[in-house]
Amino acid sequence: MLVFTVITIFPEMFASPLGHSILKKAQEKALIAVHLVDPRSYTTDRHHVTDDYPYGGGQGMVMKPEPLVAAIEDIRARSPHARVILLSPQGAVFNQRHAARLAQEKELVLICGRYEGVDERVKSFVDEELSIGDYTLSGGEPAANVVIDAVARLIPGVLGNESSAVDESFVNGLLEYPQYTRPEDFREMKVPDVLLSGDHERVRRWRREMSLNLTRERRPDLLATAPLTQEEKCRTLAVQAPLYIALLHYPVYDKNGQVVTSAVTNMDIHDIARAGKTYGIKGFYVVTPVKPLQKLARKIIDHWQEGYGSQYNATRKEALALARISDTLDDVLIDVERESGEKPLLVVTSARAGEKRASFTALRDMLRNNTHPFLILFGTGWGLTEAIFSQANYVLEAIEGTHGYNHLSVRSAAAIVLDRLLGQY
Repeated sequence: MLVFTVITIFPEMFASPLGHSILKKAQEKALIAVHLVDPRSYTTDRHHVTDDYPYGGGQGMVMKPEPLVAAIEDIRARSPHARVILLSPQGAVFNQRHAARLAQEKELVLICGRYEGVDERVKSFVDEELSIGDYTLSGGEPAANVVIDAVARLIPGVLGNESSAVDESFVNGLLEYPQYTRPEDFREMKVPDVLLSGDHERVRRWRREMSLNLTRERRPDLLATAPLTQEEKCRTLAVQAPLYIALLHYPVYDKNGQVVTSAVTNMDIHDIARAGKTYGIKGFYVVTPVKPLQKLARKIIDHWQEGYGSQYNATRKEALALARISDTLDDVLIDVERESGEKPLLVVTSARAGEKRASFTALRDMLRNNTHPFLILFGTGWGLTEAIFSQANYVLEAIEGTHGYNHLSVRSAAAIVLDRLLGQY
């Protein structure tokens, strides 16, 4: 039996949730027990006050430490191994893994805060803090009901069908697949044929596929930690949008703020092409209007495509096959539109921090959930000009370290951007 002890100044708030359905039956079968403790019982004044004004001023009241700590110590004296949890917006966000862990305990003590919270010193007497989400409640009672329900379901015997808990959303890191029951045809909406086939393996595969699709559509953040096979990772985490990148050597700024054309370098072409191939981009454009620089870039590419380099290193040949040379950004846009059928959305990168930047997470989601082509621009020299920024559909947030130094090479920046947008982790 798992014993829940709830410390609350409103014990009556638990009567209805605990008096019905699964939780009621679990108590009747002695699989769980719920004890309600009112901290007013531990007060020493005649009015049984459990709250007071906050030091330093401010709105609202704060729950006093004496009654809460007295209640905790009394419970621990009777149950030394009880795990004490403060339900608080400052706690770790409660999820299925927390529920599974807590279901292994013998007794859980849930402290329900009220008003503006509890005196900070109470936290010295608890084992952990948990929150049920990024929002504010009037008190911890609804959160305690959520924790009790989620944990109790995982105790053997509480659910009528033990496999029910295994297939639910979040248990395997994914959202649950769609469910159907009779009638087979409801208002011209039919149950999928696969569920009527009697083929258990086909049904299993369909359900897994639906879970993956729903999770990708509604909670793509879960895919980063869900246990996926390598095939599922490649299929589910892959982007749908055709993605191109361009390295602009003109127009860019020099250190004096003048618009210039920067030099083409061997290492930039090599390393960005290799990063692009690793992350599956469709094309890599080297943009410069200067014919001698174009000739140099073409010589580098041809060496690995047709010359001795193509025989010496086949993988380098594969990567350099992505490289294309263009006079201007307009030429790149025309080429991408010709190849993909649509004008690409333009994403500009910059080391300069600024407002109204698209986050890596937002752009990653766009790439996964769109089929529209995207073109990411990387600048050389001292960065892309304002004329380029004015054409952008999105400006990507800057890559920032922790020590204020922000002078990555463009090939390093390109690799980091591609990994954050397309990497599997």
